[in-house]
Amino acid sequence: MSVSSPMLLLDIGNSRVKAAWADDAEAPLRMLPTEPHDADPAGALARLTLPPQAPAQIWISHVLGAAGEAALDAAVESRWRFRPQYARAVAAQQGLRSAYVEPVRLGVDRWLAMLAAYHLAPAGAVVVDAGTALTTDVIGADGEHRGGTIGVGLLTAQRAVLGATRFATRDLSAGYDGGLGRDTETCVRQGAMLACLGAIDRAAALAGPDSARFITGGDATQLLPYLTGPWQHRPLLVLEGLRWCAAAASPAALAGGALHD
Repeated sequence: MSVSSPMLLLDIGNSRVKAAWADDAEAPLRMLPTEPHDADPAGALARLTLPPQAPAQIWISHVLGAAGEAALDAAVESRWRFRPQYARAVAAQQGLRSAYVEPVRLGVDRWLAMLAAYHLAPAGAVVVDAGTALTTDVIGADGEHRGGTIGVGLLTAQRAVLGATRFATRDLSAGYDGGLGRDTETCVRQGAMLACLGAIDRAAALAGPDSARFITGGDATQLLPYLTGPWQHRPLLVLEGLRWCAAAASPAALAGGALHD
């Protein structure tokens, strides 16, 4: 990998900004404090707590659309006086090939998580991202993305049940205990967990017993104790993929954009 240093990596999702810092191309990523963005990612970017050294380049993965990207451009240029670079889902990159007929419609966070997983386990992998949505993707030994699934995450599932019913519920904060519920709250929690676990186990079965298993996302720690098989928890998987994306970029792209007068 050849990346100029240092580098700030940003993964901007539906509710928060995850950030990591790379001192150079080979150093482990350093996780920075996560910042909730409350529908204002550009504002959250301005609040990020960063090392004192200015980044030489900034790479961003986001789900914001064109208007959100323009706001990020402005925020980065205001703070650092250069433009950021953006990851995109593409048809093929570094040996990984998308299964999507329209590759640009694949979520960039899924693409980056797969890119990282492919470098970690080129013999094949199943990748799970457990957040607002629960996504699974399967990569074959030849680097072919075989496809995936998109379902509801743990909290999303609970809210969906409550929104579609007239349950008079109380506290839903308790964790899954591996059993069956004996009140409404426990039944909703257990049902959401079992749905997620079933989707993950089915994806792992489709991937095959020899595939490496990676899980990331905010709900990963809740799911891990109940998953079958040797799963690897990689909290920075999307950001790891973002660094590989930066490494694949042209020298011109790695320069980070022109300074403004």
